Amino acid sequence: MAPNSNPRSDRQQAHGIVRAPVSPVPAAQPDIVRPTDDHAYRILNGIPDDVMSTDSKADAWDAFYQSHHSQELAQKLANIDAPEQVKTDLWNAKRNFSDPVPTALDRATAAVHRVAALDPQVLETMERSPHILNALMTHLRQSREE
Repeated sequence: MAPNSNPRSDRQQAHGIVRAPVSPVPAAQPDIVRPTDDHAYRILNGIPDDVMSTDSKADAWDAFYQSHHSQELAQKLANIDAPEQVKTDLWNAKRNFSDPVPTALDRATAAVHRVAALDPQVLETMERSPHILNALMTHLRQSREE
């Protein structure tokens, strides 16, 4: 019989203690995209130079960070030589992380301004029939959610 190299292991086996098998290393998880990340760099970094030149990437990066919102970025990207998918990705990143999110008060104020801009005769008809006003407000809420 071979000499015991690990007496603790023999005692554990004698008492029925079984070691748990070592679990495999989990697969790499996708990177988490945070609002503070450099989204333009994340999008533009992996594009080969034969698809989009370094100058075009620099122009797209500048346009991304010089734009205050996604509509302004869309106007600037129209003049940049880049694949449509890159432009779409940049626009989506700008929209998701930089465009202001309207509050409930902002939406209510906008709805009141739209109602106030209606024809006075239409407003008078709506006041006489509250169901029309309710239907209008429901439509405004649904169109705002889409």
